[in-house]
Amino acid sequence: MLWLGLGVGSAVWLVGLRSWLPTWRGIPNTALTTLCFLAAAVAAKAGVPARCQWSMVEGLGFSALGDAFLMQTRDYFVAGLGSFLVAHLCYLWALTSDSRLARHKLPFVVYGVAGVALVFWLWPQVPRTLRLPVSLYAATIMTMAAQAASRALSKRVLGAALAAMGAALFVVSDAALAARRFRHPSDWGHFIVLGTYFGAQAGLALSVVFHGDLASPPQPKANGALPGDQ
Repeated sequence: MLWLGLGVGSAVWLVGLRSWLPTWRGIPNTALTTLCFLAAAVAAKAGVPARCQWSMVEGLGFSALGDAFLMQTRDYFVAGLGSFLVAHLCYLWALTSDSRLARHKLPFVVYGVAGVALVFWLWPQVPRTLRLPVSLYAATIMTMAAQAASRALSKRVLGAALAAMGAALFVVSDAALAARRFRHPSDWGHFIVLGTYFGAQAGLALSVVFHGDLASPPQPKANGALPGDQ
C-alpha cells in the first residue's frame, strides 16, 4: 500500500499539479512513478503464482525503461516503442499463466477491429520507416488487452478485472499518444495520455496485489454439501 500510495501521489502530481508546483531535479517523473507500481507488485502477498507476478513485474520494468527513453530531450521514440512492445509481451505472458489464450473470442474481435481502425486512421501520417514498428506494436497491445478481457470473463475475480481495466486504459493512452504525435497535437493530450497511462500501470500492478480476491464461492454439490465437507 505504501508503494501504491507513492505511485498514485506521483501520478497526480505529474498529471495535474505540475502546472502549479515545481519538481525537484526532475522528480517526480514518469519512470519513477512506474517503478513505484513495480515495487507494489514485487511486495504482493504470498500465494501469487510466480509466472504471473514476475512477468507483470518485468512488464512494469520495461515500461519504466520506455518512460526513461521518452523522457529524453532527443527523440528516442523507436527505443521507447520497443521497450513498451517487450513490456506488453511480458504482460501477455502473465495473462496466459492461468487462462488459455483467446478462450473468449469476442474481446479479440472488438480489440482487433479497434486496432485495425486506429492503424488505418494513423497510416497516412506515420513515416514509412515507422509503419512496420507501429503496426507490430498495435497488434501486440491489442492482443494483450483482448487476453486481459478474456481472462476477466473466465476467472471473474478482482485481480483479473483490474488487469483488464489496466490493459484497456493502456490502449486508450497509447491511442491518444499516437493521435497526439501523428495526427492532432493537443494541449489536453498530456492529461489524457498520462492520466490513462498511470491508471493502466496501477491497474496491472493491483491485479497482482489482489490476485485472488473476490473469487466465486464454491458451488454446492447436488446433495447440498460443499466440496470437502465429506
